[in-house]
Amino acid sequence: MKTSTIALTLSATLLAAPAFAGTASGCIPQHPLEPASSFPSLPGRLVFHSYVSYGDGGSRLFLYDFAAKTLTRLDSAAWNITDPMNAHFSPDGKRLVFMGRQLGNWHVFVWTPGSPQAPVNLTSSLGGRNEDPKYSFDGTQLVIKHEGDLYLGQWATDGQSVVSWQAITTDGWATEESMPYLTPSGKYLFFVAGTGASMRIRRMDMATKKTTTFSTPPDGAHEYYPVVRDYSTYFYTRTLANTGNDQILRHPIGQATGKPEVLALNDCDRDNSDAAPVDEDLLAFSSDAYDSTYELVIGDLRNGKVWRIAPGLISGSDGRNKLGANYTARR
Repeated sequence: MKTSTIALTLSATLLAAPAFAGTASGCIPQHPLEPASSFPSLPGRLVFHSYVSYGDGGSRLFLYDFAAKTLTRLDSAAWNITDPMNAHFSPDGKRLVFMGRQLGNWHVFVWTPGSPQAPVNLTSSLGGRNEDPKYSFDGTQLVIKHEGDLYLGQWATDGQSVVSWQAITTDGWATEESMPYLTPSGKYLFFVAGTGASMRIRRMDMATKKTTTFSTPPDGAHEYYPVVRDYSTYFYTRTLANTGNDQILRHPIGQATGKPEVLALNDCDRDNSDAAPVDEDLLAFSSDAYDSTYELVIGDLRNGKVWRIAPGLISGSDGRNKLGANYTARR
């Protein structure tokens, strides 16, 4: 998601790239929505945040239950946490980590949805600015951004505290690293290096710490928000310099070269970002193609069809952007 939106027509030819076998590829201008009556049946839950603008003090956390068709606001004034955002489910679906501000500082917290207890601050011992938390696939580790570097935390057996933190990068703000995401085996770590137009996706071998630049965008474009789905695939967002529009791309985890696939669920003329894998076929994401703000939609990776998520509950009438989605099928 960008801080500003430029809604210009984007050439589908410019974005064209080889598709994965059996899938639709390349964005679609004025991408239509599918009727709510054909929305896919899903068993899980989606957590996301909403705000008018980043860091405005008004961010809120929400949980949408697809089976029950209910929307619940999670954050509470009793938490003494402002701007909760970027939540991520534990692999078993029982806990959430998220970032938020407490006593003026950005920290990372863990919380059990529905618990009367306030979230636990996991980074009070680190101090400084802490962001972008993501569980490892086996649930034993946590990666975060801390003061411009990436840190790896080892969970205690109760899952409510981190017993140790290890710095993965150590150059501070000299080269800002952010948005870390481990692969299922923990062998690799995807992350973003740089800021603004210099943002590039990199992959680190966790054993050797060797880093490979994993994105070669067109001149002036930049890339961010890598999200690993499984052993073979990750998604990320590319912002094109000539239009300012965001597009979601798919790329093989083991292949640093070659063109990524621009997904057919993208609207060429608008912004599409914050990919959240639902299963092998479906991807939740945020788009401003259907309202004046970023709204939550689900796209089919096989054919590019897109549905608005819970249009009666999650709408743009409040003028708030809905971002940072994460889905779990477990409870």
